Amino acid sequence: MTEPLSLFSLPLFPLGTVLYPGGSLPLRIFEVRYLDMVRKCQRSGAPFGVVLLTQGTEVDKAKPDGLPAGSCPGEAFHAIGTLATIVECRAPQPGQVMVRCTGTQRFCVTRT
Repeated sequence: MTEPLSLFSLPLFPLGTVLYPGGSLPLRIFEVRYLDMVRKCQRSGAPFGVVLLTQGTEVDKAKPDGLPAGSCPGEAFHAIGTLATIVECRAPQPGQVMVRCTGTQRFCVTRT
């Protein structure tokens, strides 16, 4: 993420859960790409987007037995998400960040 954050370049965090406006979401972040994203958002005071993952690796893990793993070819997510504002952030150990976010408002993902 080298460009400044804006509504046109909102970083997205695809999850297997939904964040509603006014809701609270605790996250344990350990993947480098999301650690970088959260650090940048925290430094600038900018929100990030939470979108529901509908297809991909994390969704595959939740499939019932009998369906082949990896049967979803790529990641896909809902076109409606919620802006998440970081309200608490701590690093209990190197390479891991614990974040608590609050949902503020919905947004629509448009792809260019």
